[in-house]
Amino acid sequence: MKALVRSLTLAALALLAACQPYEGGKTPLGDLPTASFTVNMVDSNTVQLVSTATGDPFMYRWEVSNGALAEGQEATITLSRAGTYTVKHFVFNQGGMAVDSAQVVIYRDAAPPCTGLVEFLTGCTERTWKLAPIAGSLWVGPPDGSQTWWAIGATAATDRPCMYNDEWVFRADGTVDYDTKGDIWAETYMGVSTDGCHPESVLTGAKAAWGSGTHAFSLIPAGGAVTRDQLKMEGLGAFIGLPKAANGGEVFAPINSITYDILWTSEDAATGVRSMEIEVNWGTGLWRFTLRSNP
Repeated sequence: MKALVRSLTLAALALLAACQPYEGGKTPLGDLPTASFTVNMVDSNTVQLVSTATGDPFMYRWEVSNGALAEGQEATITLSRAGTYTVKHFVFNQGGMAVDSAQVVIYRDAAPPCTGLVEFLTGCTERTWKLAPIAGSLWVGPPDGSQTWWAIGATAATDRPCMYNDEWVFRADGTVDYDTKGDIWAETYMGVSTDGCHPESVLTGAKAAWGSGTHAFSLIPAGGAVTRDQLKMEGLGAFIGLPKAANGGEVFAPINSITYDILWTSEDAATGVRSMEIEVNWGTGLWRFTLRSNP
């Protein structure tokens, strides 16, 4: 009987040994990958992520703390709001997974989509504007606009050539270049003895801010108490038309901003030339300026 038990036990052990996998037939999984990556700023709000992982990964995954996801050895991600973001990079190979992370700092919000007035004013890149060489492109009247106190005539461009060659170049990034072309229409409040065309160099001291330079602009959509779309020129000395025409009163030294109501806009379908009329209420009257763009 003891011999029989011993025989059964040996048989069971032999069966268990037969069920074990053959070591020589195993496929080794290999080492884990090493995750790493570089961050390249394409522009202020666009980030290019490039994996430098080693260990022959077959899958690359990206996760950003704002919820953005991407796959691939390279990925380009847009971060439209200023802030600090954590980017995680996951890589997978036959041995398993590894992860690396880094922080990306975005310093400013992305520009809004180029539509509406932004597109009209800038063409989504840049667009040059001048005073329109037509009658009434300089106009002044009472606060209710019911009559004309004075308006320039049809020979505006020859009457004031130094004014009608001035350019305002509006760009989609919110900047605007003012170029006098070297001469200005100056009036006595600007430091000259007589009104007329003068070299830009007559603007000295604080009044030099009325000369050529780069400023900023913003567009304020109508809504609530604002009944018309508005164009705000920002930066010391920024203006359109006449520098003295400011909100609530005429000024005789450069100020930091002037806001204009946009009365109307139009575009010539055949030529692509755009026009608009803007207005500023200086308290006891209105100044209006009609501008025309290049195509």
